[in-house]
Amino acid sequence: MSKTMPPDTDRSVPFLRRSLAAGVSAVALFCLTGVACTGQLGNSDGSPAGDVSDPIDPVTGQPTAQDCSVARTSPSVLRRLSRLEYQLTLQDLFQLAEPPVVDSIPEDTGQGGFRTIAALQNVSDQHLRAYLAMAESLGQELMADEARRASVLGCEPEAADCLERFVQRFGKLAYRRPLSAEEVSDLVGRATEVAEDRADAFRFVIEALLTSPSFLFRIEVGANGAETSPLSSLELASRLSFTLWGRSPGAALLSRAEAGELDTPEGLLAVAEEMVEDERTPLFFNAFFKQWLTFEQLRPPANPDASTPALLADMITESELVLDEHAFTPGADFFDALTANHTYVTPALAKFYGLEATGDGVTRVELPAGHHRANTGLLTHASLISAKNDGDLIAVRGQWLRAAFLCQKITIPAGLLEELESELSGLSYLEVLEKRNTQAGCAGCHALIDPIGVGFAQYDKEGRYDGSIGIDEFGLEPRFQGAANESFDSLAALAAELRRSHDLAACVAEKLFTYTQGREPAVEDRCAIDAAAERFAQDGNRFRSFLTAIVRSPAFRLRRAPE
Repeated sequence: MSKTMPPDTDRSVPFLRRSLAAGVSAVALFCLTGVACTGQLGNSDGSPAGDVSDPIDPVTGQPTAQDCSVARTSPSVLRRLSRLEYQLTLQDLFQLAEPPVVDSIPEDTGQGGFRTIAALQNVSDQHLRAYLAMAESLGQELMADEARRASVLGCEPEAADCLERFVQRFGKLAYRRPLSAEEVSDLVGRATEVAEDRADAFRFVIEALLTSPSFLFRIEVGANGAETSPLSSLELASRLSFTLWGRSPGAALLSRAEAGELDTPEGLLAVAEEMVEDERTPLFFNAFFKQWLTFEQLRPPANPDASTPALLADMITESELVLDEHAFTPGADFFDALTANHTYVTPALAKFYGLEATGDGVTRVELPAGHHRANTGLLTHASLISAKNDGDLIAVRGQWLRAAFLCQKITIPAGLLEELESELSGLSYLEVLEKRNTQAGCAGCHALIDPIGVGFAQYDKEGRYDGSIGIDEFGLEPRFQGAANESFDSLAALAAELRRSHDLAACVAEKLFTYTQGREPAVEDRCAIDAAAERFAQDGNRFRSFLTAIVRSPAFRLRRAPE
């Protein structure tokens, strides 16, 4: 593919009525779909995606150190706006009090919990229909709302030059760059030709802009068009805004970029530090927490009742509030969330946990000494430890903890499950548990996860505690292999060991990289991730330090084309 994008006016456009006329870029979208789906999910050396360990020296067989004095970045493919980015960008463009409902847009494909992986996102016919319908609806609502119309248009619709001014102003916000004179002239001309009246011309423009690849894809060409190139000032503003706010840059940020405020590392960092204090940052990273720790949607119990939906929503709210508190309270240590001795519950959720809560809404509750949740922080949130599938809870919970907090991925060799199925047939659960922790083919993995998972055995599939269950019944000693103190006698002790893990900060940095940069990190991204983890630790484990560290990495300013 060419490293430069042709202007939208160079693409054929059917002169049809509104939805189809705004389908101005439908053909181009289909053409770009293949681009959005290309690229490798693994590293170029064949190692799995997310493996950011040092490359191996072929002579010595030992890891070779990365030279972090040279800025490097792994290849990235063309990124379509995620459903959340699309939603938040529309809210800003149309100056809406709340994000618009985008349920008609297909859910983004996920990998490793994250639905921001650019290489997995395509544009289907369902996407096209939904984009067209959304643009038409938003245009109609805007033109019917006199106050908001005046603010968004920036001029009186009947003024002779208002349509052209709107194309330039709104188009720059939508495309994240100024439109060329040719693009402006073409769009004004087509809108004037096909519109039924003056208001319809503005609706046409809105529909055309919002179905263009220049809006729906985050196009980065780079300042010099080379395979690895610094981003242009406006491209950098766009990447910065999507990284920290999950939405397109507004007029103010684009103006600051054009004024050269992002051209130096110091200037970029200063702007980023302002942005992370804005309320838009917690809103965007609320979705990160849910995808990282897998609590966006909870599985209802086998026999739900009328109160179940509200209780499940309370569980999600509990985790949202605890994470938001530790991530965005000034001076807070983010990792304190792992050992916190308080939580946020409604009366119904308090009853579920065996706690007392006053009032009708959500209240902060200190966990009493001796309570099963005391000092366990996130590890006993029902939203996190309740069953998300039919998998074995002991194995699933142990694997979840290692994957979520330590980035340790347990993979099952192809064919092993089929091979073991006959051997395990007819055995009781306890016999299976013993066999998979002692048999050579299984113990290598299960010894890492089952002794962790057995520590949660007193919590059922819904996350409800049952003290009548004895952990010693399972024949496994709770153990966190690799920790400073491997044996633990309570989940509070496990939480404390996890919090002390040297791998924790680097793992969270890796998760943030994946969420914000739209790809799993490769070897070339190792320096950026290590630097982010180091700065986070130096700054007292402040979550905002993670975010600004991602931005201040020299690699953040680079774009590398797919190979």
